[in-house]
Amino acid sequence: MPEPTGPDPSTTCARPPIPNPSKTPPLAPPIQLSSVYEFQGVDQVDAVYHGMLDGFVYARDGHPNALQLATKVAALEGGEAALVCASGMAAESALMLSLLGQGDRVALSEGLYGRTTMLVAKELARFGIGHDLFDATRPDSLRPALTPRTRLAFVETLSNPLLRLADISGLAAIAREAGVILAVDHTFAPLLCRPLAMGADVVVHSATKSIGGHSDVTLGLIVGRRELIDRTAPIASTFGLTGNPFDSWLALRGVSTLAVRTDRACASALEIARRLEGHRSVVRVHYPGLPGHPDHELAARVLTGGFGAVVSFDVGGREEADRLIRSLRHIPYAPSLGDVSTTLSHPTTTSHRSQSPEQWARQGITPGLIRLSVGIESVDDLWSDLDQALGRS
Repeated sequence: MPEPTGPDPSTTCARPPIPNPSKTPPLAPPIQLSSVYEFQGVDQVDAVYHGMLDGFVYARDGHPNALQLATKVAALEGGEAALVCASGMAAESALMLSLLGQGDRVALSEGLYGRTTMLVAKELARFGIGHDLFDATRPDSLRPALTPRTRLAFVETLSNPLLRLADISGLAAIAREAGVILAVDHTFAPLLCRPLAMGADVVVHSATKSIGGHSDVTLGLIVGRRELIDRTAPIASTFGLTGNPFDSWLALRGVSTLAVRTDRACASALEIARRLEGHRSVVRVHYPGLPGHPDHELAARVLTGGFGAVVSFDVGGREEADRLIRSLRHIPYAPSLGDVSTTLSHPTTTSHRSQSPEQWARQGITPGLIRLSVGIESVDDLWSDLDQALGRS
């Protein structure tokens, strides 16, 4: 019987494949799912940890797909560096955990996404972190919200769901004067403006939305100065808040069509908003591209290429909202946004359900409010579905 010339089959099964060198690299970036990386010796691992040699150690601390996505989005935002996190809320959590300690305070703009408010008012409050409120459309309202212990001011470019536009330049001047970091959640307006160029210190994205663009990704991003990202990255790793390779690869694919999707969705959203404004079954429309919106003039100056892909409108009450939702034939009730397909949500039962009726009333959120995320379909097909459903509401 001949002697075996290679390793035992069990060894062959267990060992990784031999790399196949190629002079023709793939055009599309490959997915690299490895959770750990190999080193040649202890000097090499020291060099990577000390930043003297490029490389990766463990996927929670970083991996090639996250680096590619972070580099791309940092370039889009004009930031020095970016960090990929497991979700938009993970990005917000990592940022706040890196900047805030016991006794510190956060200045929050009114009308933020419900989970953002809950993060600060409920969860961070357990660690002795307080908060104060201000109106992001009126920079002067930030001054009384700042204390000697305020470390961070947090706003949304376009508020959720009433689409009020933050006066980022005015807020940045006041925050800078007070030595407070200004963070902007830019999820609703990627490519429409650059908050960092307007004076903000850091930008946060839920890449689950428009950046991913296909409702198959859950990721977040933080973009800003390298010093701030380097400070936040170890916190994100320690708390397990970083993003995985597959979703990072999917989001990078989404970025490649972000500009064309944004152009199409913004144009359709403006047309839908105009048609909704004239419909007898609609009580009120919230869209910064309409002249009647309170921030229209600011939006016309600040936003470029469109006024966003989200339109909110009030149909009178919860019963009317439910009837509309049930009457739609093609637009699904799916509580997210930024998909290539148009979706809608009902804020008081989804994004803001954790808030009280008193909080809704203070922000102007009503049980009849619908938030429409416009996709890239034919605007006439979208209107046909909305019009027939509104006729039944």
